Amino acid sequence: MDKIFVTTFNKKLYDNYAYKLIESYLKTKQKINLLCYVEDDTSLYPSHNKIKYLNLFKEQPESLKFYKRNFEKNQSAANASYLLDAVRFSYKVYAQNDSRKYGDYIFFIDGDTEFKNQIPDQWFQDCLPSDTFISIFDRLGFYTETGFIAFNNVIKNKQGNKISDSFFKLYVKYYNNDLIFALPAFTDCHALDATRWRFNFLRNIILEYSNYKEKYLGNWRTKKDFNVMQDEFISKYILHMKGKLKNN
Repeated sequence: MDKIFVTTFNKKLYDNYAYKLIESYLKTKQKINLLCYVEDDTSLYPSHNKIKYLNLFKEQPESLKFYKRNFEKNQSAANASYLLDAVRFSYKVYAQNDSRKYGDYIFFIDGDTEFKNQIPDQWFQDCLPSDTFISIFDRLGFYTETGFIAFNNVIKNKQGNKISDSFFKLYVKYYNNDLIFALPAFTDCHALDATRWRFNFLRNIILEYSNYKEKYLGNWRTKKDFNVMQDEFISKYILHMKGKLKNN
């Protein structure tokens, strides 16, 4: 595949709100395929020739190991704040990592997003230029919004190796080695930012990190709007139903 959408949810979340993502994807007749990582039986979900369901624990065994190691002992912290719910947000990282097997340009969307209109071909190029590894809704001085991320799984460093291999090796390491618990908070946003900062700092020093480039989406630098995905570039096509909005 060239370009793919990627998301993750389970049956409970599907019944609560992720069904809207699937229904809107079909209603708006999106051109690129959708890859859904679930934590349960893939037969629980409606089939379609453009939608593929994969069991995350089978595809990424380290994800299940992380869950088993940390679910119970992380519960009290997770109940205190979503920012400390390491297990909940780990699924996104493992899904993004696995999806590299299926697409050259990966467009990850949260399960609480909905498609508004069909996305034209040029939008994907504008979103993720060929010389850019990652496009994000950066919030300088805060943590990155990860309801939408685009990854370039093709671009290479000066050693001739894919940047995605080096990036995800470090990104996933925060979970495989339980390093996520050493960060200020335990969300995928914080793991992503820790990985990004290392690449940004060392890209002109270490060849493995060379050619790393980011594109910043959204209006954070001008409007400081916390829900940066309300920016016109993406909100014309994708709505992020954050928080209480997801149940409307």
